Amino acid sequence: MNKVKVIFAGDTFPVSNNMRLFAEGRTEEIFSKKVCGLFQTADYSVCNLEGCLTDTGKPVQKVGPNVKAPTNTLNAISSLGIKAATLANTHTFDFGTVGHNEMRSALKKYNIDFFGTGDSINDIKTHITLDIKGKKITLYTVTELFAFNTPDKDTPGANGYDEYRICRELAVLKEKCDYLVVLYHGGVEMTHFNTAGIRRRFHRMADNGADIVISQHTHAIGFEEYYNNSYLLYGQGNFCFNLSKTVSEFTAMGILLEVIFGENGFDIKKHLVHRTETGCEYDVKQDFSAFEERSSLHDRLIKGDKDAEDFFEKEFSEYCRNMWFTRLMRVFRGINPEDDKALADLSEKEQETYLISRFTKKQLSAIQMMLDNDEFNEIALNFITQIIKNKE
Repeated sequence: MNKVKVIFAGDTFPVSNNMRLFAEGRTEEIFSKKVCGLFQTADYSVCNLEGCLTDTGKPVQKVGPNVKAPTNTLNAISSLGIKAATLANTHTFDFGTVGHNEMRSALKKYNIDFFGTGDSINDIKTHITLDIKGKKITLYTVTELFAFNTPDKDTPGANGYDEYRICRELAVLKEKCDYLVVLYHGGVEMTHFNTAGIRRRFHRMADNGADIVISQHTHAIGFEEYYNNSYLLYGQGNFCFNLSKTVSEFTAMGILLEVIFGENGFDIKKHLVHRTETGCEYDVKQDFSAFEERSSLHDRLIKGDKDAEDFFEKEFSEYCRNMWFTRLMRVFRGINPEDDKALADLSEKEQETYLISRFTKKQLSAIQMMLDNDEFNEIALNFITQIIKNKE
Protein backbone atom coordinates (compact mmCIF):
# COMPACT_ATOMS: atom_id res chain seq x y z
CA MET A 1 0.00 0.00 0.00
CA ASN A 2 1.43 3.39 -1.02
CA LYS A 3 1.43 5.83 1.84
CA VAL A 4 2.40 9.49 1.66
CA LYS A 5 4.19 11.22 4.54
CA VAL A 6 3.82 15.00 4.79
CA ILE A 7 5.39 17.10 7.54
CA PHE A 8 3.77 20.37 8.57
CA ALA A 9 6.05 22.80 10.41
CA GLY A 10 4.79 25.84 12.29
CA ASP A 11 6.06 29.41 12.24
CA THR A 12 9.57 29.52 10.79
CA PHE A 13 11.89 32.45 10.08
CA PRO A 14 15.55 33.47 10.47
CA VAL A 15 16.29 36.02 13.21
CA SER A 16 19.37 37.99 14.21
CA ASN A 17 21.06 35.23 16.23
CA ASN A 18 20.84 32.60 13.48
CA MET A 19 20.69 34.51 10.16
CA ARG A 20 24.30 33.64 9.36
CA LEU A 21 23.62 29.95 9.96
CA PHE A 22 20.55 30.12 7.71
CA ALA A 23 22.51 31.89 4.97
CA GLU A 24 25.28 29.28 5.13
CA GLY A 25 22.79 26.40 5.08
CA ARG A 26 24.01 24.90 8.37
CA THR A 27 20.82 23.02 9.06
CA GLU A 28 22.01 20.69 11.82
CA GLU A 29 23.28 23.63 13.86
CA ILE A 30 19.88 25.31 13.53
CA PHE A 31 17.45 22.39 13.73
CA SER A 32 19.53 19.49 15.18
CA LYS A 33 20.48 16.24 13.47
CA LYS A 34 17.34 14.37 14.53
CA VAL A 35 14.95 17.03 13.23
CA CYS A 36 16.85 17.15 9.93
CA GLY A 37 16.61 13.37 9.69
CA LEU A 38 12.85 13.53 10.27
CA PHE A 39 12.42 15.87 7.32
CA GLN A 40 14.51 13.59 5.10
CA THR A 41 11.98 10.76 5.64
CA ALA A 42 9.06 12.86 4.35
CA ASP A 43 7.63 12.79 0.84
CA TYR A 44 6.78 16.47 1.21
CA SER A 45 7.11 19.19 3.83
CA VAL A 46 5.68 22.66 4.29
CA CYS A 47 6.21 25.51 6.76
CA ASN A 48 4.72 28.90 7.51
CA LEU A 49 7.27 31.55 6.51
CA GLU A 50 6.61 34.10 9.27
CA GLY A 51 8.20 37.23 7.81
CA CYS A 52 9.47 38.89 4.66
CA LEU A 53 12.65 37.79 2.89
CA THR A 54 13.95 40.92 1.22
CA ASP A 55 17.20 42.73 0.49
CA THR A 56 15.76 46.12 -0.51
CA GLY A 57 12.18 46.40 0.81
CA LYS A 58 11.21 49.27 3.15
CA PRO A 59 9.14 48.64 6.31
CA VAL A 60 5.44 49.52 6.18
CA GLN A 61 3.81 51.55 8.94
CA LYS A 62 2.08 49.13 11.30
CA VAL A 63 1.63 48.17 14.92
CA GLY A 64 4.03 45.43 15.98
CA PRO A 65 7.35 44.25 14.58
CA ASN A 66 8.34 44.32 10.92
CA VAL A 67 10.00 40.92 10.48
CA LYS A 68 12.71 40.68 7.84
CA ALA A 69 15.69 38.55 6.76
CA PRO A 70 17.95 38.47 3.66
CA THR A 71 16.85 36.28 0.76
CA ASN A 72 19.96 34.09 1.02
CA THR A 73 18.72 32.70 4.33
CA LEU A 74 16.58 30.37 2.23
CA ASN A 75 19.71 28.22 1.97
CA ALA A 76 18.92 26.44 5.23
CA ILE A 77 15.17 26.21 4.58
CA SER A 78 15.86 24.58 1.23
CA SER A 79 18.57 22.30 2.63
CA LEU A 80 16.24 21.14 5.40
CA GLY A 81 13.93 19.78 2.72
CA ILE A 82 11.07 22.27 2.87
CA LYS A 83 9.20 21.97 -0.41
CA ALA A 84 6.59 24.71 0.08
CA ALA A 85 5.95 27.78 2.22
CA THR A 86 2.66 29.37 3.21
CA LEU A 87 2.68 33.15 2.78
CA ALA A 88 -0.84 33.87 4.04
CA ASN A 89 0.19 35.39 7.35
CA THR A 90 0.49 38.67 9.24
CA HIS A 91 4.13 39.44 8.33
CA THR A 92 4.43 38.64 4.60
CA PHE A 93 3.78 42.28 3.64
CA ASP A 94 5.85 43.86 6.44
CA PHE A 95 8.11 45.36 3.75
CA GLY A 96 5.45 46.19 1.21
CA THR A 97 4.99 45.00 -2.33
CA VAL A 98 8.70 45.31 -3.13
CA GLY A 99 9.66 43.05 -0.24
CA HIS A 100 6.93 40.54 -1.02
CA ASN A 101 7.92 40.33 -4.68
CA GLU A 102 11.57 39.82 -3.73
CA MET A 103 10.54 36.99 -1.44
CA ARG A 104 8.52 35.27 -4.14
CA SER A 105 11.40 35.58 -6.61
CA ALA A 106 13.82 34.12 -4.07
CA LEU A 107 11.49 31.19 -3.35
CA LYS A 108 11.32 30.43 -7.08
CA LYS A 109 15.11 30.55 -7.27
CA TYR A 110 15.37 27.95 -4.49
CA ASN A 111 12.60 25.79 -6.05
CA ILE A 112 10.33 26.24 -3.04
CA ASP A 113 6.64 26.46 -3.92
CA PHE A 114 4.52 29.11 -2.17
CA PHE A 115 0.86 29.98 -1.81
CA GLY A 116 -1.51 32.25 0.08
CA THR A 117 -0.97 35.63 -1.64
CA GLY A 118 -1.42 37.32 -5.00
CA ASP A 119 -1.02 40.56 -6.94
CA SER A 120 -4.69 41.42 -6.46
CA ILE A 121 -7.79 40.02 -4.81
CA ASN A 122 -8.65 38.22 -8.06
CA ASP A 123 -5.44 36.21 -8.51
CA ILE A 124 -4.53 34.95 -5.06
CA LYS A 125 -2.98 31.49 -5.07
CA THR A 126 -5.00 29.98 -2.24
CA HIS A 127 -3.80 26.39 -2.49
CA ILE A 128 -1.48 23.84 -4.02
CA THR A 129 -2.33 20.25 -4.86
CA LEU A 130 0.23 17.48 -4.40
CA ASP A 131 0.04 14.42 -6.63
CA ILE A 132 2.21 11.85 -4.88
CA LYS A 133 2.01 8.05 -5.22
CA GLY A 134 -1.40 8.34 -6.82
CA LYS A 135 -2.88 10.49 -4.05
CA LYS A 136 -4.09 14.05 -4.48
CA ILE A 137 -3.55 16.12 -1.34
CA THR A 138 -4.64 19.76 -1.47
CA LEU A 139 -3.08 22.28 0.92
CA TYR A 140 -5.13 25.45 1.42
CA THR A 141 -3.97 28.48 3.42
CA VAL A 142 -5.83 31.47 4.84
CA THR A 143 -5.07 34.24 7.33
CA GLU A 144 -6.59 36.99 9.40
CA LEU A 145 -6.31 40.31 7.58
CA PHE A 146 -5.01 43.70 8.66
CA ALA A 147 -4.83 47.00 6.78
CA PHE A 148 -1.37 46.30 5.38
CA ASN A 149 -1.99 42.80 3.97
CA THR A 150 -5.56 43.16 2.65
CA PRO A 151 -5.79 42.71 -1.15
CA ASP A 152 -7.94 44.79 -3.48
CA LYS A 153 -8.60 44.74 -7.21
CA ASP A 154 -5.34 46.62 -7.80
CA THR A 155 -3.52 45.84 -4.55
CA PRO A 156 -1.56 42.71 -3.62
CA GLY A 157 -2.35 40.91 -0.41
CA ALA A 158 -3.04 37.65 1.37
CA ASN A 159 -5.93 35.20 1.30
CA GLY A 160 -8.13 36.52 4.11
CA TYR A 161 -10.73 34.61 6.07
CA ASP A 162 -14.21 35.24 4.70
CA GLU A 163 -16.27 32.37 6.04
CA TYR A 164 -18.81 32.09 3.26
CA ARG A 165 -16.20 32.24 0.49
CA ILE A 166 -13.68 30.02 2.24
CA CYS A 167 -16.18 27.27 3.03
CA ARG A 168 -17.54 27.36 -0.52
CA GLU A 169 -14.02 27.05 -1.97
CA LEU A 170 -13.17 24.18 0.37
CA ALA A 171 -16.27 22.26 -0.67
CA VAL A 172 -15.33 22.60 -4.34
CA LEU A 173 -11.70 21.62 -3.73
CA LYS A 174 -12.68 18.56 -1.71
CA GLU A 175 -14.51 17.13 -4.72
CA LYS A 176 -11.24 17.16 -6.69
CA CYS A 177 -8.81 15.66 -4.18
CA ASP A 178 -8.40 12.74 -1.81
CA TYR A 179 -7.39 14.84 1.21
CA LEU A 180 -7.80 18.53 2.04
CA VAL A 181 -5.61 20.28 4.63
CA VAL A 182 -6.20 23.87 5.79
CA LEU A 183 -3.35 25.91 7.27
CA TYR A 184 -5.11 28.66 9.20
CA HIS A 185 -3.02 31.65 10.31
CA GLY A 186 -4.98 33.08 13.19
CA GLY A 187 -6.22 32.61 16.70
CA VAL A 188 -5.11 34.07 19.99
CA GLU A 189 -1.36 34.50 20.50
CA MET A 190 0.59 33.35 23.55
CA THR A 191 -2.05 31.20 25.18
CA HIS A 192 -2.85 27.48 25.28
CA PHE A 193 -6.58 28.21 24.95
CA ASN A 194 -8.43 29.51 21.92
CA THR A 195 -11.77 31.24 21.53
CA ALA A 196 -15.20 29.78 20.89
CA GLY A 197 -15.24 31.74 17.63
CA ILE A 198 -12.11 30.02 16.36
CA ARG A 199 -13.48 26.62 17.32
CA ARG A 200 -16.68 27.36 15.37
CA ARG A 201 -14.60 28.37 12.35
CA PHE A 202 -12.69 25.10 12.44
CA HIS A 203 -15.89 23.09 12.68
CA ARG A 204 -17.37 24.91 9.69
CA MET A 205 -14.27 24.32 7.59
CA ALA A 206 -14.36 20.65 8.54
CA ASP A 207 -18.07 20.49 7.69
CA ASN A 208 -17.19 21.80 4.22
CA GLY A 209 -14.53 19.23 3.41
CA ALA A 210 -11.36 19.96 5.39
CA ASP A 211 -9.85 16.71 6.66
CA ILE A 212 -7.23 18.53 8.72
CA VAL A 213 -7.16 22.11 10.04
CA ILE A 214 -3.98 23.45 11.65
CA SER A 215 -3.82 26.75 13.52
CA GLN A 216 -0.52 28.59 13.22
CA HIS A 217 0.28 32.19 14.32
CA THR A 218 -0.44 31.54 18.02
CA HIS A 219 3.25 30.84 18.84
CA ALA A 220 1.94 28.44 21.49
CA ILE A 221 0.79 24.84 21.57
CA GLY A 222 -2.94 24.52 22.16
CA PHE A 223 -4.99 21.32 21.98
CA GLU A 224 -6.44 18.91 19.42
CA GLU A 225 -9.89 17.69 18.50
CA TYR A 226 -11.20 14.84 16.37
CA TYR A 227 -14.42 16.16 14.84
CA ASN A 228 -16.56 14.17 12.38
CA ASN A 229 -13.54 12.30 10.94
CA SER A 230 -11.49 15.50 10.74
CA TYR A 231 -8.43 16.39 12.79
CA LEU A 232 -8.24 19.92 14.24
CA LEU A 233 -5.09 21.31 15.87
CA TYR A 234 -5.74 24.52 17.77
CA GLY A 235 -2.25 25.98 18.06
CA GLN A 236 0.81 24.30 16.57
CA GLY A 237 3.35 26.59 18.20
CA ASN A 238 6.61 27.75 16.64
CA PHE A 239 8.93 25.53 14.68
CA CYS A 240 11.90 27.91 14.50
CA PHE A 241 10.90 31.52 15.17
CA ASN A 242 12.99 32.96 18.01
CA LEU A 243 11.94 36.57 17.45
CA SER A 244 11.78 37.39 21.15
CA LYS A 245 14.91 36.85 23.22
CA THR A 246 12.70 36.02 26.20
CA VAL A 247 11.58 32.39 26.30
CA SER A 248 8.14 31.92 27.85
CA GLU A 249 6.23 28.73 28.59
CA PHE A 250 4.34 29.35 25.35
CA THR A 251 7.29 29.93 23.01
CA ALA A 252 9.53 27.22 24.44
CA MET A 253 7.88 24.34 22.55
CA GLY A 254 6.25 23.60 19.22
CA ILE A 255 4.76 20.64 17.37
CA LEU A 256 6.01 19.17 14.12
CA LEU A 257 3.00 17.43 12.66
CA GLU A 258 3.67 14.27 10.66
CA VAL A 259 0.68 13.03 8.66
CA ILE A 260 0.62 9.64 6.93
CA PHE A 261 -2.00 9.62 4.17
CA GLY A 262 -3.20 6.14 3.25
CA GLU A 263 -5.85 4.56 1.08
CA ASN A 264 -8.67 4.85 3.62
CA GLY A 265 -7.65 7.64 5.93
CA PHE A 266 -4.71 9.30 7.60
CA ASP A 267 -2.67 8.85 10.74
CA ILE A 268 -1.34 11.68 12.89
CA LYS A 269 2.02 11.64 14.63
CA LYS A 270 3.14 14.60 16.72
CA HIS A 271 6.75 15.50 17.47
CA LEU A 272 7.70 18.05 20.12
CA VAL A 273 10.58 20.39 19.35
CA HIS A 274 11.97 22.87 21.86
CA ARG A 275 13.66 26.17 21.33
CA THR A 276 17.44 26.47 21.52
CA GLU A 277 19.76 29.46 21.37
CA THR A 278 20.29 29.01 17.63
CA GLY A 279 17.00 27.42 16.59
CA CYS A 280 15.26 24.27 17.77
CA GLU A 281 15.89 20.60 18.43
CA TYR A 282 13.96 17.36 18.96
CA ASP A 283 12.65 17.16 22.51
CA VAL A 284 13.84 13.94 24.16
CA LYS A 285 10.96 13.74 26.66
CA GLN A 286 8.10 14.04 24.16
CA ASP A 287 5.78 14.78 27.07
CA PHE A 288 2.29 15.52 25.72
CA SER A 289 0.51 15.17 29.08
CA ALA A 290 -0.49 18.85 29.39
CA PHE A 291 -1.55 18.91 25.71
CA GLU A 292 -3.64 15.78 26.21
CA GLU A 293 -5.23 17.20 29.36
CA ARG A 294 -6.30 20.36 27.51
CA SER A 295 -7.62 18.26 24.63
CA SER A 296 -9.62 16.11 27.04
CA LEU A 297 -11.07 19.21 28.72
CA HIS A 298 -12.08 20.54 25.32
CA ASP A 299 -13.81 17.27 24.42
CA ARG A 300 -15.77 17.53 27.68
CA LEU A 301 -16.63 21.17 26.90
CA ILE A 302 -18.01 20.18 23.47
CA LYS A 303 -20.17 17.56 25.20
CA GLY A 304 -21.63 20.17 27.55
CA ASP A 305 -19.55 19.54 30.68
CA LYS A 306 -20.08 22.65 32.84
CA ASP A 307 -16.82 22.24 34.79
CA ALA A 308 -14.81 22.08 31.55
CA GLU A 309 -16.68 25.07 30.17
CA ASP A 310 -15.98 27.06 33.34
CA PHE A 311 -12.30 26.11 33.19
CA PHE A 312 -11.91 27.26 29.58
CA GLU A 313 -13.77 30.48 30.35
CA LYS A 314 -11.62 31.15 33.42
CA GLU A 315 -8.36 30.59 31.56
CA PHE A 316 -9.37 32.71 28.59
CA SER A 317 -10.85 35.47 30.75
CA GLU A 318 -7.62 35.73 32.70
CA TYR A 319 -5.73 36.02 29.45
CA CYS A 320 -8.13 38.76 28.29
CA ARG A 321 -7.66 40.66 31.56
CA ASN A 322 -3.87 40.54 31.18
CA MET A 323 -4.05 41.62 27.55
CA TRP A 324 -6.36 44.52 28.39
CA PHE A 325 -4.04 46.02 30.98
CA THR A 326 -0.74 45.27 29.22
CA ARG A 327 -1.74 46.18 25.64
CA LEU A 328 -5.30 47.27 24.94
CA MET A 329 -5.71 49.87 27.66
CA ARG A 330 -2.54 51.66 26.59
CA VAL A 331 -3.97 51.96 23.09
CA PHE A 332 -7.39 53.33 24.07
CA ARG A 333 -6.36 55.73 26.84
CA GLY A 334 -4.93 58.40 24.50
CA ILE A 335 -2.15 60.94 24.95
CA ASN A 336 -3.59 62.55 28.07
CA PRO A 337 -5.49 59.98 30.17
CA GLU A 338 -6.14 62.60 32.89
CA ASP A 339 -8.33 64.59 30.52
CA ASP A 340 -11.88 63.37 31.26
CA LYS A 341 -13.77 65.78 29.04
CA ALA A 342 -17.07 64.17 27.98
CA LEU A 343 -17.36 63.42 24.28
CA ALA A 344 -21.16 63.28 24.59
CA ASP A 345 -21.34 67.09 24.70
CA LEU A 346 -19.42 67.52 21.47
CA SER A 347 -20.68 67.60 17.89
CA GLU A 348 -19.48 64.99 15.41
CA LYS A 349 -16.92 67.40 14.00
CA GLU A 350 -15.76 68.37 17.49
CA GLN A 351 -15.47 64.69 18.41
CA GLU A 352 -13.27 64.09 15.39
CA THR A 353 -11.09 67.10 16.27
CA TYR A 354 -10.97 65.93 19.89
CA LEU A 355 -9.86 62.44 18.91
CA ILE A 356 -7.20 63.81 16.58
CA SER A 357 -5.84 65.85 19.46
CA ARG A 358 -6.01 62.96 21.91
CA PHE A 359 -4.37 60.24 19.84
CA THR A 360 -1.22 59.96 17.79
CA LYS A 361 -1.47 58.53 14.27
CA LYS A 362 0.21 55.36 15.51
CA GLN A 363 -2.33 54.96 18.31
CA LEU A 364 -5.21 55.45 15.87
CA SER A 365 -3.65 52.83 13.57
CA ALA A 366 -3.47 50.45 16.51
CA ILE A 367 -7.15 51.02 17.34
CA GLN A 368 -8.07 50.50 13.68
CA MET A 369 -6.16 47.22 13.60
CA MET A 370 -7.74 45.94 16.80
CA LEU A 371 -11.29 46.87 15.84
CA ASP A 372 -10.79 45.16 12.48
CA ASN A 373 -9.46 41.94 13.98
CA ASP A 374 -11.61 39.11 15.39
CA GLU A 375 -9.00 38.09 17.95
CA PHE A 376 -8.84 41.52 19.64
CA ASN A 377 -12.62 41.94 19.31
CA GLU A 378 -13.26 38.81 21.35
CA ILE A 379 -10.66 39.76 23.97
CA ALA A 380 -12.15 43.23 24.47
CA LEU A 381 -15.75 42.00 24.47
CA ASN A 382 -14.94 39.31 27.02
CA PHE A 383 -13.32 41.81 29.37
CA ILE A 384 -16.11 44.41 29.04
CA THR A 385 -18.63 41.65 29.77
CA GLN A 386 -16.74 40.90 32.98
CA ILE A 387 -16.90 44.60 33.96
CA ILE A 388 -20.63 44.79 33.26
CA LYS A 389 -21.23 41.75 35.48
CA ASN A 390 -19.25 43.40 38.26
CA LYS A 391 -21.37 46.57 37.98
CA GLU A 392 -24.54 44.50 38.28
